[in-house]
Formats: sequence, C-alpha cells, structure tokens
Amino acid sequence: MTAQKRAKIDPALGLDLVQSRTLANRDATVAVVIPAHNEQGTIAEVVGDAHQALTLLETEGEVIVSASGCTDDTANIASDSGAKVIEAPAGKGLAMLAGIQASRADIVCLIDGDLRYYGDEPLAAALVSPILKGISDATIADLYWRPLYPQLWLHGFFAPLAGKLFPELLPKTGSTPWSGQRAALRKYWPTELPDGFTSDLAILLHWNDLGISLRPVLADDWVNPQRPKPDLMRQEFSLLVDHAVRLGRISETEVAKLETWFTTAHNLMAEYKPDDDDPQEFEGSLLKRSLAALD
Repeated sequence: MTAQKRAKIDPALGLDLVQSRTLANRDATVAVVIPAHNEQGTIAEVVGDAHQALTLLETEGEVIVSASGCTDDTANIASDSGAKVIEAPAGKGLAMLAGIQASRADIVCLIDGDLRYYGDEPLAAALVSPILKGISDATIADLYWRPLYPQLWLHGFFAPLAGKLFPELLPKTGSTPWSGQRAALRKYWPTELPDGFTSDLAILLHWNDLGISLRPVLADDWVNPQRPKPDLMRQEFSLLVDHAVRLGRISETEVAKLETWFTTAHNLMAEYKPDDDDPQEFEGSLLKRSLAALD
C-alpha cells in the first residue's frame, strides 16, 4: 500500500492541553520491608538507610525486617537498629509475603537485606517518591550493573522471550527487571507468590496483569553478593510460558518450540568468555542471535 493510500492517523495534537499540573500528590504512609536471610553483615546499614528514607520522604512509616530462616544474628541486629522484626520461613517469596502482610502502610517498598547502596539518597526514597507524587502506581529500580551476568540473562533470555509473550511489559521494567528493589501501593501487591527467587518475576507479571502504571527508577551505584542460581532461569522460563498459556498469549502446542529455543539461548549465553570477549559487543550479538533463534 502506498503512502497516499494509507489510512490517516489523527494524533489529536494540541487536544485538551493543560496549563497546570493534573497529577495529585498522595498523602500516604510507607513501609520499607526488608527480606533477609543470614544478612548480619549488612542488615544494620540497610535498616539505617530505610529510616533515613522515611525521614527524607517526610512521611509516617515503618521498617520491617522479614528474617527468613536465619541462623545467624540478623534478627537481633535488625531489632537493635530500630526495625520491627518478624520471623518468616526460608524462601524469598515467603519472606516478602510475610513482610508485606505484617505491614500496615499505604505504600510498601521492598529492599533486599544484602544491598549496599551508594546513591545520594537511600534507594527506598527514590522508589517511593514517584508514587507519593502521583506519577506512578509502582516502581522498580533500574540498577547500574557492572558484571555481565544479568545482561546475559536480559539480552539472551528475558528481553527476547518477554518481548514475544508480553511486549507491553518491557518498557515498564527498565534494564534490570530481575531487581528485587521495588515499591507499590498496598492494594497492588499479590497475596500469593512462589516460594523462591521467581517471586520477583511473579510480581512483575501480576502488576502487568493489573495494567497499573509501573515505571523504572534510575538508580545509582550499589553492590550485593553474587550468588549464582543455576536453576533460576529455567524456573523463570516455566513461569513466563505457563502464564502466557493461561492468558491465551500462546497455545500449548507452541510450548515445545519455546523449549527448543530455551536450550539454544542457554547455549548462546554459555559461549561468553570473560577473558576474551568484549562485554558490550557480546551482549549485542547475543540479543541478535537469541531473537533470530526465537523467530
């Protein structure tokens, strides 16, 4: 069809232009919930940052540490640092749910108990501020990350697969959709989650189903322990595909083809050689090859 024959799209430019701010600030309380499993080395710092965030936000709130199957001194240190401590079963999803359910605030922000953040303001303040300003219903940290491993996951696995199954999700999550650092109005948190680390992805899918305003928040420098989870990507694959089947995004017969692609994507990611490959060049090539395999 030529350009002359294409249907005209009316962008309604200039329609209903406003002369003042239309968004409304929220008068809301805030809970910073910190899931923690044996984090005695960092928990005092994380709790302190959470209290500072509440001060900067100038809102009433609470800091809750959800001690998840801890066998060290995490709970005592957290309590001495001024947090409310609850005991939760082992498993990140269970720890998050226990902390959310124990809170009473209008907005809940999750911050991992092993995260050391070096920004000028605490990360919880950066995540909650857009919600208090009425800009967003939920936020997720877009974290600057040096090692390539999460980018392998992003470019080789998540972006191609989520772009195929849930294309509307990608613009909402930033470059680190795996981040556990996030905030949302209380009513948007799920009441059920997987026990383990797929809970972070399950929350994103839940928010996507609700169609709420989810926005990434650019974050500053940070560090946390690198703990390889070799089975996690496979579990996330199953979570994404099963959810897509339930929603009718794909049929059961297409799952076998995606299984074949997953093996290919995994093998492409395994080709990375830290001593030989340039990280940026490799991740760009990885995205192209993974997309080609998916197509």
